[in-house]
Amino acid sequence: MSERAEQVTALREAILHRARALADEHVNQGRLIRNRIMQDARDKVQLMEKKELLAARDAADREFNRVVQSSELRMQAELDRNRWGLVQTVLDRVCQQIALINKDEKQYAALLFQLLKKGVGELGLKRVIVQINAADHKAFASRWDEFTRDIDAELRLSSQACECSGGPRITSEDGDMMVDNTFEGMILRREDELMRLIFDRLFSRLSPTGVNHG
Repeated sequence: MSERAEQVTALREAILHRARALADEHVNQGRLIRNRIMQDARDKVQLMEKKELLAARDAADREFNRVVQSSELRMQAELDRNRWGLVQTVLDRVCQQIALINKDEKQYAALLFQLLKKGVGELGLKRVIVQINAADHKAFASRWDEFTRDIDAELRLSSQACECSGGPRITSEDGDMMVDNTFEGMILRREDELMRLIFDRLFSRLSPTGVNHG
């Protein structure tokens, strides 16, 4: 083989060797890039899974808290209804006990007189009209003047009975002023105070959830 042919052959081999080396280098670079892309993808998937897991956990926590709060509200509402029913029962019994006062004629007459005198004093008038219930009207009408003699005012007994369990309703002659000293009127005026007293007596030793701490 001539020297020139040998040079051409050597050049061809050198070019092929370089081409193979470049090809291997590109393949390796491609493999590295592929591995990097795959790792990035795996990292992103893991990050997304963590985010989804955290989001699902937050959603579950919110739902749990909502259910707990809803249950607590229902329980508190039921407890409030039960407490209110108990307070109303006690208040009704108080009203019943007050209404029994007029069963003792002597005691009731003294109380009626005091309520009349107090009401007239609050009005500050010399002439007033008094309403009492039908039973009291029957018991006191015939001796009304004598019964009210020691009160410093003219108390005219109305012929119209009031719907009440006891006590007087006192008005001015023109009807513009009134003191309601009937049992119902007095209870109504002091209802808030009675409610607070009943609540304190019934529930002062209970926690908000109804647990006795005594």
